[in-house]
Amino acid sequence: MNYGKFILMPLAFSGFLAMLLSPVVNKFESWKMGRVFSILLTIILVLVIFAGILTLISAQFVQFAERVPEVTERLQSVANDGIEFLEETVGLTEQQQTDYLEQGIGNILDRVQQFIGSLIGATSSAVTLMTLIPIFVFFLLYYRRMYQTFFRVLFSKKDEHSNIDGVLENVQDVTQNYLVGLLTVMGILAVMNTLGLMAIGLEHALFFGVFAALMAIIPYLGIILGALPPLLFALLLGDSLLQPVLVVIIFGGIQFLEGNFISPRIVGSKVSINPFMAMLALIVGGEVWGISGMILFVPFIGILRVIFEEIPELKPYGYLLGNRIEYEAPKAGD
Repeated sequence: MNYGKFILMPLAFSGFLAMLLSPVVNKFESWKMGRVFSILLTIILVLVIFAGILTLISAQFVQFAERVPEVTERLQSVANDGIEFLEETVGLTEQQQTDYLEQGIGNILDRVQQFIGSLIGATSSAVTLMTLIPIFVFFLLYYRRMYQTFFRVLFSKKDEHSNIDGVLENVQDVTQNYLVGLLTVMGILAVMNTLGLMAIGLEHALFFGVFAALMAIIPYLGIILGALPPLLFALLLGDSLLQPVLVVIIFGGIQFLEGNFISPRIVGSKVSINPFMAMLALIVGGEVWGISGMILFVPFIGILRVIFEEIPELKPYGYLLGNRIEYEAPKAGD
């Protein structure tokens, strides 16, 4: 998977999008629009929505970027205060602190160079993904009935024709349920984050709120990554120390509501897996495919769970991936 990620990763994203958009294409086809036109119209609508969201985020980011010099000045002030504190309490001379600072800056620059290299690689990968995914989605939607027939023929020798249809239908339903639920949760989080940050008077609340909601696409870790920018902004440029505390309280409260009420009700238990398996999926996905793997591997495990639960011989493995303590053993004759 690591060696073939250049093609497997865009295929995985395209497969999820194709399953998500399949009902829309079917709706257009029911209006006698034709298969090709229905698929193209669906993809264009998705691209327009994506471009609108990207434009909104870019506009907010431009406003936030205007505060970068102020942030830099504040960081310099904090560094000077730190130097004075170390000189008074630890007894380090200014020259010693300068030497340590130069060593630290050297290490930071090395890390920055590595990060820039990774960022360039990620940018080119993102450009490749943005180019390939619409093409892959088109062909996956155009030949979707052929793929269903392929699986039927593949397993027809085992006289499991109807069972394969059920498995494919369940995988489609679960994937759509997960993706639609995830997008709905992200929209709710964007509103809650923005309103919460506006309530405490944090500047650029819309940018921070939408950014944190987008980070929620990474399970478990996304809320932490999304909360860091507004927290640092409040610490550096906030009017008082109360504002950073309120940022932590807001994101902690929203995370509690999301994990215990919002996601379970919207996404549902049908696609849920136990946290330990989700953690393993995040670690393995991050190691194999980076951030894309952290996004994709959790729903992969959810799909595997559905497939395992449809096959009696593999049902114990589906139970192991799920989060239900009770176990429903296969009935005799299954």
